[in-house]
Amino acid sequence: MKKISYNEIEKHRLAGILVYTAMRLEKIADNYIFQPMHLSTSSFRILMMLKQLGPQSPSDIMEALGGTKSNVTQRLNHLVRRKMITLKHGEEKDKRRSSAEITASGRAQVEDALKTFKKHDLHVENYFTTKEMQDLLRLIRKLNAGLDQCESGIHFHYENNKK
Repeated sequence: MKKISYNEIEKHRLAGILVYTAMRLEKIADNYIFQPMHLSTSSFRILMMLKQLGPQSPSDIMEALGGTKSNVTQRLNHLVRRKMITLKHGEEKDKRRSSAEITASGRAQVEDALKTFKKHDLHVENYFTTKEMQDLLRLIRKLNAGLDQCESGIHFHYENNKK
């Protein structure tokens, strides 16, 4: 991947720089951490979500990750086959409802990945002072609030023009 000269940021749109940086982070994580563990970024995100939040429905996972139903189903099935999660089906009334739960093996996989991140200093927080991190997080929250408004407007416009 060709590197962008960050000294010439005024020549690039901020969104492009952010997307490029996110893609670069994901590529590093994929190539050196997740692929050697036979995981995808999406699979790892599912494991992290289940580790942090406890059991989740496939719908909740799909909403949190922003993935499609088929992609989330594929990821969940992969993690079940690897015994990193279990899928528990609902009660007699509605067996269609299921819940994904991380297993001990899945927890171990997450811990291994986090150790690798730490070992190779891949925590981006390490590149900033405490004050810079606070400022960056404040700016990211502000950006996300703006994107929420933008997305709401785009969604409204899109829905009205579909009819």
